[in-house]
Amino acid sequence: MSGLINQLLDEIPSNEEEQQTKALQRVADIARDLWKTEPGSTDLDLLAQRVGDLAREESNRIPLGQSGLLEFFCSVVSTQGLPRASLVVQCLRIIGNSSADTDENRARVVASGCLPAVVALLKNDDDEVLAFVIPVLFNICVDYADEPSSSEPAQKAIYQAGINPELISLISGPRLEDAAPLLNYICKLLGFVATQEPEANLVHPATPFVLLSLADNQPPPVDVKEFLGQTSVALTYLSQEQFQQSFLETPGSIKLIFQTFSTACGDLDASLEGPEDEAQLKQVQTAFTATLADLSAHALFASSCSLDGPEVATLQGWISTAHIPLQSAACLALGNLARSDEKCVYLVQARGIHKPLAAILADQSHVDAGLLHSVLGFLKNLAIPAANKSVLGDAGLFEAEALPRIWDLDAQTQVQFDAVSLARLLLVGCPANVHRICSPVGDEGKSKLQSLIDLSARSDQEPTQMETARAITTVCRVLHSTPAAAKESSSTPDIIDLDTFYATHNTIVDAMLRLGQQSKYPILRSELLFALALMARTAAAGAAAISRTASQQEKLLAFIAEVITGEKSKTEQTSNETENPSAPSLEEIQNLVSLEPQAPISSGTQQKPTTATTTRNVDRENALVLVAELLRQSSSSDALSADVKRRFEHLLREGGEMVLRERKSGE
Repeated sequence: MSGLINQLLDEIPSNEEEQQTKALQRVADIARDLWKTEPGSTDLDLLAQRVGDLAREESNRIPLGQSGLLEFFCSVVSTQGLPRASLVVQCLRIIGNSSADTDENRARVVASGCLPAVVALLKNDDDEVLAFVIPVLFNICVDYADEPSSSEPAQKAIYQAGINPELISLISGPRLEDAAPLLNYICKLLGFVATQEPEANLVHPATPFVLLSLADNQPPPVDVKEFLGQTSVALTYLSQEQFQQSFLETPGSIKLIFQTFSTACGDLDASLEGPEDEAQLKQVQTAFTATLADLSAHALFASSCSLDGPEVATLQGWISTAHIPLQSAACLALGNLARSDEKCVYLVQARGIHKPLAAILADQSHVDAGLLHSVLGFLKNLAIPAANKSVLGDAGLFEAEALPRIWDLDAQTQVQFDAVSLARLLLVGCPANVHRICSPVGDEGKSKLQSLIDLSARSDQEPTQMETARAITTVCRVLHSTPAAAKESSSTPDIIDLDTFYATHNTIVDAMLRLGQQSKYPILRSELLFALALMARTAAAGAAAISRTASQQEKLLAFIAEVITGEKSKTEQTSNETENPSAPSLEEIQNLVSLEPQAPISSGTQQKPTTATTTRNVDRENALVLVAELLRQSSSSDALSADVKRRFEHLLREGGEMVLRERKSGE
């Protein structure tokens, strides 16, 4: 029989696909007869070996599939309790070689249903079988085709056959040494199934921990390709929330990811391996940063990392390294840990964690958007507690090379917004920082506040426009809330003269008006109204600045009129209207309303819920206070034109009557 088999295989034509297929069909018939009548015959092993050799030639693969030989040997390998490893090995050779670069045969293998049996062979203690089964599975699943979807059925099939738990058991148990030469294939196979929808018993929960442990335990010098293969697959699993909890529950997991991340940033030189490995290293570093950000958001991470423990010390050390991925990850992780005023105060005042952050912002060479975004985000957390604001200001955040530098990065709009938002938080209720931003810089005498005003004028980004206007409004609110500007630190300069302040920032009210010109965020309009009314009530210079803008800018009158009357563009009395002789006088109306803050500007403060009616009424009263103060001070100032004065008087009477009617209806 062996002679006949050899003769038939030797006579197979090499160039004609149709003739090859017919010849191989005759071989398939012989193979079926052998399997049926003499399953233990070594002739079948010989036939399988010769067919496996044929499959190594690309020109033979399609005929092997068309002849039925491939499906036959798939059925053989699926048989329970095959009598000998030699036949198993030859069947695997046929399956693996036939599938290489040949999508049609890969589809035939998947359709045959043999993959669960092939995956089950991973349990086989025979090292020879192991050496074949893993490359065969790889050949079946790897994507050689132009269409990535061509490999998906195979990957799904081996996933459902349980390849993940089998491979993880293999590389985390006593057979690791036997599997070591195949780790590259194993990691790729685990990567192929990493994004499949997780199902019970189909994914080992320790997968990312085992892979990171393999990467971390490499003897020096670290093999770049193996390290990147193992870590990239581990991070793919860790990007899925269901693996993050089990990972953090594993003792030593945080230390492990810190160590492998450090290795990826400091101990590898992927450029020695070529541009592809260098690109993959950057992808792995980015994935580490994202993964650590996700993990640090879990309660388990916070409970495992005390603020005075080694984990936080490691993260703090990363901030001062020369590796941007480590710096960014540290800021993101520490920002997730610093979620209470108490923790933020401790990190700033006990650990001085803000100092290297300020140094990054002040370093002109730091222009990486990701790093600046993470640094600014962390500082925003630290800036919320009142006790930290002046301390952060003392660290130089308002110096020209720090936040003002980033305000000028018009090409990085998100980073620019973050820098403005941080400035606003630092200014809330903090006279010391208000002094810093208002102080003149250099020979020109231009303040950092003027830089914000300039940014407000040129920005076409609505979030930046709003946040800039809020920061500017906050400055005015602080200046007029604490006219004495009590010093909060030794570096606080002298009290700011408001006449000089408004003279040198003569477009400040126009910048603030952005808050009133939008209707998307009512609370911002309320902030503006309260600040304007406060400015007008507490200082003649503030009232004069608003009056000048009102006389020059119709939009300010329109905004005030809309708040008072509830109607847009109603700024003057029509010709057929007459004053109500029973209406209260201007003096009575001025005494009728009081200045009320709608809500504190500061973040992190719990607010009582308010209704739209309550908000509207408070805004109206603040607008009336503003108008009343502007009219009261107009007698000693020529900032308010006669026409605007007349229109304000009408609005004050109309608004006062509305307030009286509402109060009477509520009695």
